[in-house]
Amino acid sequence: MAGLESVFEAGGDEIDEIALRLEAAAPDARRVAVMALADIGLAEAVPHLLTVARDGDAGVREAVMRALDGFEGPEVVAALLEGCEDKIEAVRQAAAAALAEKKDARGAAALLARVDHADAFVRAAALRGLRELREAKAMAPALRRLADPEPAVRREAVAVLGYLRAGDALPALINAARDADASVRQTAMGALVFARPEGAVADALVRGLADAAWQVREEAADAIGRLKAAGAFAALVAALDDAYWQVRAKAANALGRIGDARAVPMLGAALAPSVISNLRKEAAAALGEIAHASALPLLEPLRDDADPDVRKLVRWAIGRIRPAA
Repeated sequence: MAGLESVFEAGGDEIDEIALRLEAAAPDARRVAVMALADIGLAEAVPHLLTVARDGDAGVREAVMRALDGFEGPEVVAALLEGCEDKIEAVRQAAAAALAEKKDARGAAALLARVDHADAFVRAAALRGLRELREAKAMAPALRRLADPEPAVRREAVAVLGYLRAGDALPALINAARDADASVRQTAMGALVFARPEGAVADALVRGLADAAWQVREEAADAIGRLKAAGAFAALVAALDDAYWQVRAKAANALGRIGDARAVPMLGAALAPSVISNLRKEAAAALGEIAHASALPLLEPLRDDADPDVRKLVRWAIGRIRPAA
């Protein structure tokens, strides 16, 4: 144990010494050395980590992929992309997870080159890596991959288009909201939040509130709230009776953002003691956002609610409504 502790206490001057342990015969010793280099966190450790990115032991390769999560640079992206092609699932997953965190535009070219890779996992990982880079050149390949046979790839392509916030991609995103796969439809709902809440966009979001998958309904309600799509008022009111409380909570939140006082009685019904506390919190917050005097008698009884978070939001809501009233 003392030996391991000394490794993790090492500083930048000891990088070369720790790197020597990467040549150890025992895989566990090499893996510990990888973890130590990651713990130091200095860029000088990257070349050493890359020397074992193709190690014969899967545990070492997985540790390298996890370690590279803390570093940037095109050589790091290249190694992670290669890791996505590994035969071992744990290595692939670790590489893809680390790749998704990269925000260095210098890796964009390598990612774009993998968007049409033969392996669907690699295609999805490349698109996921491109997402937060907001690389304009990613638009065309992302649009192309919306026709991919694999749902995971289509989902990541939709996410890329959503992050790009490109008006030219709007028709494709609206079409993706009808995808056969629920995860693609859910992602499309979230991707539409940059658009104007009217016309085909509003229709797609309202349609999402009636989707067979509750996750899609939840995402649609959230998107409507973020867009303050007043035209979806009736559909949101109906969503307050959804079978899933998560959908009801997002619908309540959206109604608060829209601010239409007609929602007060329906939100008041969501304050009943028998209702799950998370929903009571959202309803109280929504009534505070609407700030209409008719909500006061609905909120007053909840000053002594069993949930302290509900009580806090009720006091906040009443504090907003009384001056307005």
